Amino acid sequence: MRKILFFLCCIASICATVYMCYESWLLIQRRDFTLHAILFMLGTLGWLVITFNIVTRQYRWANYLCK
Repeated sequence: MRKILFFLCCIASICATVYMCYESWLLIQRRDFTLHAILFMLGTLGWLVITFNIVTRQYRWANYLCK
C-alpha cells in the first residue's frame, strides 16, 4: 500500500511539473515577463527541485513509503 502511495505521489508531482514547464514555456514564447509570469517561472523551478527530491527519495517520508 505504501509503495502505491509513493507511486501516486511521484505521478502527481511529475504531472504538476510538466504542466508548469509547459505554461512557463508558453509565457517565454509570448515574451510575457510580468511579475506574475516571473513568479510562475520561479515556482516552476521550485517544483522541479521538489519533484527531483521526491523521485530520488531524498525526503524522509518518501523513504518511509518505499520500505
